Amino acid sequence: MSSDQYDRHLTRGALYNLLGLAAKLVHPLFFLIVTWFFGPDLVGLYFLAVFVGEIANSAVTAGFNDATTLFASRYADDPDVEPKLYAVLGNAFAITVGLSLVLFVGLTLGAGVLVERFYPDRPALEGALRLLAWSLPPAAIAQVAIAATKARIHMQYDALINGLVKPLALLVCSVGAKIFDLGLEGLIGAHVVMQSILALMAVRAMAKHFDLGRAVKATLRPVWDREILRFAIPQTMNMTFNKYLTRVDVMMLAAFGFSNWHLAYYGAAALIATNIREVKLIFSQALAPVAARHHARGDREGFEAALGKVSRWTTSLAVPLILLVAVLRTDLLRFVDPSYGEGSGFMLWLLVPPFLSCAYGLAGNSIVFTGHSGWTLFNSVLVAGLNTLFNWWMIPRWGLAGSAAATALASALVALLQVVELAYLEKVRLRWSAIWKPHVGLALGLLALVPLGDPAALGAGARIGLAVALLLGYGLVLWAVRLEELAVVPFVKRFVRTSSSRSG
Repeated sequence: MSSDQYDRHLTRGALYNLLGLAAKLVHPLFFLIVTWFFGPDLVGLYFLAVFVGEIANSAVTAGFNDATTLFASRYADDPDVEPKLYAVLGNAFAITVGLSLVLFVGLTLGAGVLVERFYPDRPALEGALRLLAWSLPPAAIAQVAIAATKARIHMQYDALINGLVKPLALLVCSVGAKIFDLGLEGLIGAHVVMQSILALMAVRAMAKHFDLGRAVKATLRPVWDREILRFAIPQTMNMTFNKYLTRVDVMMLAAFGFSNWHLAYYGAAALIATNIREVKLIFSQALAPVAARHHARGDREGFEAALGKVSRWTTSLAVPLILLVAVLRTDLLRFVDPSYGEGSGFMLWLLVPPFLSCAYGLAGNSIVFTGHSGWTLFNSVLVAGLNTLFNWWMIPRWGLAGSAAATALASALVALLQVVELAYLEKVRLRWSAIWKPHVGLALGLLALVPLGDPAALGAGARIGLAVALLLGYGLVLWAVRLEELAVVPFVKRFVRTSSSRSG
């Protein structure tokens, strides 16, 4: 496949994933409706249970999802090496499903010990965690099946299933839990049902591009591939620590005795901010198979160009979202619940990690794409440990603001390590020349806010007017510096031409 073909695949995959990003706007709607229906006190406990479950789910699937996409993509275009392709799938399914069953047993038996040790004032958490354990096996099947389709650069299934169906199914099931007055158990049960639906849809999508019979046979009789294991095991640990890094603040706030209301308030702010990271997460999936191919060919120049281009896309989209949330954060929080909004300054700290992730985080993904998962594991272990210490020190002193600042500091360390390590390991640099334009837009937007003080203190009309002015100003800055992606018409024409040639 030529460099031009890679570029077309990258463009098409990114546009499919952009549709997925738009679909994921349903996810904040879910948390909004759940808070309306069940109230902050129950939602705070729900956040705590789900965050523990997310860490467990990362321990099951994360590394082998990446391994499936990266290693299967090596063999996806060559019929002569199909046995290797199905060996990759067999390794991924066998280990993730096996791990999910192990963690299912562990969480079922160990929930009581966990709650007694860290959260004795929340006894209802024990039953919630035991029920949540049932979501782990279908989650493993769903995510590996979706990763397999991405290996053949079919990004639409990830956009549809994870981007649209997942939040919609969760929303519908949670509404059902409210109708039947099932409380916390109903909300957790909604996760189990949602993951089961995703597993069925993902397997069906995979069946369109793979022989399911061969995949099942390879799963039942796996031929272990040491290269895959050397990559996937540390990557699984890495992603688990990364997930812990994003959830440790709420977990430690609970351990320090903050109420369920505080957990819900902080959790709502964190989830609003964290959703900005979806920009990078969506586009990183489009970059993964292209980066793997550039790396396999030793094409550093092409790799660097693709990395710079996609990083510019993610930063350009993230900056206006960050400016909007900074100005309208109290409005967003009070829309979730009228009791939220006071003392929302901590949320400004929570905007730092998503910006760093979108601007520089693809360097970390690229370390993974090139097989250096041991380095990312080192980063994750180091920063997760430091973030735990930061939270332990800062929460008793500054409460919610201390926890948010600890997370921002840890995220900055991660971003710095990733950029330096990619340049050292692969001689691939995230060049400032590729990404400076949206940074200028952000800097000028923040400078415009300085004379106004905290925009949350302005009147409602002034906040809305300021938000609109910032968006218009940001657009003008990008136009003035001639941001490449503002050539929308050629970009769309290119996508249509690529899609047409592919279908032909």
